Amino acid sequence: MKMKYETKAGSVGGSTTTVIPSTLVKLLEIKKGDKLIWNIDVLDEGAVVTFSVKKEDEK
Repeated sequence: MKMKYETKAGSVGGSTTTVIPSTLVKLLEIKKGDKLIWNIDVLDEGAVVTFSVKKEDEK
């Protein structure tokens, strides 16, 4: 399954932030307190970013 979303960068407390689209939040069952593990492959033409969810109750 492929999805494409566009979000806007914002600012909170001096950090640059964006939102996770609600469709992904529901699909991946992301809850407050869960951790997102970001994997970034930086290439000459840009970057490929993937993430996984570590549930708050997982060690």
